[in-house]
Amino acid sequence: MRTLAAWLIRAQFRSRRAATLLSMLAIALGVALGYSVHLINDAALADFSRAMKTVQGEPDAVIAARDSAGSVPLPLVDEIAGDPAVLVAAAVIETRVRIGDLRTPVRLIGIDVFTAAAMMPGLLPRDAERAATGGILDGALYASPALLAELGRHAGATLTLLRGDQRWSATIGGDLPAAGADDLLLVADIGWVQEHFGPAGAVSEIRVRLAADSDPAGWRAGVAARLPPALLLRVAKDDSERAANLSRAYRVNLNVLALVALLTGAFLVFATQLTAVAQRSTQFALLGVLGLPPRMRLLQVLLEGLAIGLPGALLGLVLGYALALAFTQLLGGDLGGGYFSGKVPLIVPQFLPASGFLFLGCAASLTGAAYPACLNLRQPLVEALNNGFTARPQAVRSRHRQLLLPASLALLAGGLLQLPPLSGLPLAAYAAIALVLLIGVTGAPLLTQEIFGRAARLRLPATQRIALQNVAQAPLMAQVAASGLIVSFALTASMVIMVSSFRVAVDHWLDHVLPAPLYLRSKASPLPQELLNSLERADTPFLRVERSAYASLTLDPRRPPVALLVREIDHRDPAARLPFTGAVLVPPAEMPVVWISEAMQEIYRIVPGQSLRLPLLGGDVDVFVGGVWRDYARQFGAVVISRDDYQRLGGEFRPSDLALWPRPGAETAAGQWLAPHVAAYALEVAESASIRRLSLSIFDKSFAVTYALEAAAMVIGVFGLAVTLTASVWLRARELATLAALGFDQRMLRHALMLEGALIASVGLLLGLACGIAIGAILTHFVNPQAFHWRMPLDLPWLVLLAGAAGTLAAAVLASRQAASQATRLPLAQVLASSQ
Repeated sequence: MRTLAAWLIRAQFRSRRAATLLSMLAIALGVALGYSVHLINDAALADFSRAMKTVQGEPDAVIAARDSAGSVPLPLVDEIAGDPAVLVAAAVIETRVRIGDLRTPVRLIGIDVFTAAAMMPGLLPRDAERAATGGILDGALYASPALLAELGRHAGATLTLLRGDQRWSATIGGDLPAAGADDLLLVADIGWVQEHFGPAGAVSEIRVRLAADSDPAGWRAGVAARLPPALLLRVAKDDSERAANLSRAYRVNLNVLALVALLTGAFLVFATQLTAVAQRSTQFALLGVLGLPPRMRLLQVLLEGLAIGLPGALLGLVLGYALALAFTQLLGGDLGGGYFSGKVPLIVPQFLPASGFLFLGCAASLTGAAYPACLNLRQPLVEALNNGFTARPQAVRSRHRQLLLPASLALLAGGLLQLPPLSGLPLAAYAAIALVLLIGVTGAPLLTQEIFGRAARLRLPATQRIALQNVAQAPLMAQVAASGLIVSFALTASMVIMVSSFRVAVDHWLDHVLPAPLYLRSKASPLPQELLNSLERADTPFLRVERSAYASLTLDPRRPPVALLVREIDHRDPAARLPFTGAVLVPPAEMPVVWISEAMQEIYRIVPGQSLRLPLLGGDVDVFVGGVWRDYARQFGAVVISRDDYQRLGGEFRPSDLALWPRPGAETAAGQWLAPHVAAYALEVAESASIRRLSLSIFDKSFAVTYALEAAAMVIGVFGLAVTLTASVWLRARELATLAALGFDQRMLRHALMLEGALIASVGLLLGLACGIAIGAILTHFVNPQAFHWRMPLDLPWLVLLAGAAGTLAAAVLASRQAASQATRLPLAQVLASSQ
């Protein structure tokens, strides 16, 4: 039996090389896309965890401020260190500084070298061999190897660190041997960092290692209950979970699209195996007569499907690894999504995930082969031996019964869309998308019968009438071909609609949030006071200056922080500076007002008009939510508070960004006026037009993988049409032979089959477009708000959609030529003679 199975598989591969190879490549493509996304994200998270472990060590608990501008007072450090259950309490000060003209801010970490040895050995410095550089206790700086390479400096050189008006010139005493290859870090003694950059009388956080005989959970619960509201206690797994949450929705979205590509590949396997069964039905019947049991004939077709899926899945794993390497080089570890740093992570395949994707590829192939295997089993042996394959006519059902299934699926999809996200993921919305695809597939027979059944009754030439009647009768292969195009074109159209809607919304949003011609910023660092004072003078070339400061608030230690924006906003007209999505409410007298972004409203379920308690300025502050504004820059939420309210609460307004309106005709003078300040403090200045171009470029980059999936889906769909139309020639060999006997020449047969292919493609494209619009609406109005917390109006790019449909139709007509040429090579006279 093994010899027979191997011989049949080899014969199948030899006789149908093109179709088998296309099916194998389709399976490989679906596996490759999903596996590459998994590899990239896994590598990015591993790289993030490694960097966190280097900087943070492995503490049992971390005590830090909820407000990024806050700090942990030194008396609490002493209290925690004196706790009998605490083995080590390592105080740390972390800030960001600029070095000369280096554009990227650098993390400066102040440590106590004695506690760091037990808690954070990855931050321990290594003194240079050259003498007279000073040690860590003498104010020396220690740089990571990557930073030394970036600066082109070595031990003994002097660095000048800038943070606002604060400067610190110190000597490089050595390096950090345990730092990662891409980590840009500086380490110094905590006392020296506090002296030059603050905070006075406080530290950034306390990292705690508990004694072996202590109860970590009980200790953390007791300490957390005693902490003031401005502080929080978190564990190391909170950081890992927060990092995973950053990109989870993004990678799940890509994996769902990869699964759709794999599903479309299963259609190709289905068409290939059905063709093989049709071509070799006489062989299978002969084997059955000679004693091959039905179960073995069933298993043989399944085994042939697995013979396509297994090498295809293995090829997909190799291709996925190659794609992961290529994507990380081009787009970084976040696939252009902007979640992690732009560095390239190390791709390391693991056995279990690879086995899982191998199983998915094989399962898709077996699914595609299942129905042809059952169809082969149901063929009567004597009839198949005499006449070959016979496709059983489907029972005629009433129009109401045909409408029942699509209508039921539509109701179920509508119900699913009313469900909330599960664990922050729009799983119900994804299920609704699958149901929309099923509606399109199950609605294909009804549409073909309605449209082409009526057209077939018109007085038309014979070739056109034959083609219309064949499509109207909806033979099995025609439905399969249309289904492949429905799935692939629906995916492509929906992603085009979603991306276009998003891009148009971002473009309009940029119009509102970039009103000034010129912008200046000091990334993660306050602007120097000398520059701010200079801008107050009347002789500056600026008509107007608007200042803003940035911080972050941790509302949930397992979620990324919420951005806090302190801006110069007029309470009487906040809509002049923020793009609100609804009404702007007036706060109660003497109560601070904040305006939250849509993302914060979605994540934390906050509504305008309610009172919100924020961890601000060392305590919990009750504020009034005055409205919701649209923000496409911060996915995990943002809070805007006016400068006046922030200062009234006791906060120090230290702006880091400026919006500048030069005087009319003084644009060149404005640039010249800013140039010395930009050079002295390593600031960044940009025109609003260049910021717009950069923002849209980043947007296009983040959807680069989506564009690749769209192209792959359309290629698979067109290939599927070619394979299924070719298969239909073998299924209808006797019909074509009869037409030839009635006077149809080869040209007429070829034209009839090409027209049939165009009609099937038209049905698939029409249903695919309808399903694509529905799926695009689901992606825009449900998936995006639930997964990415962004809302936008639906935009239908009709020109792009119709151009894509026309191009696909042209490709389908070209593909049908292959089926038509196959029909002219059939031994029609022999087929007709054998059927008598």
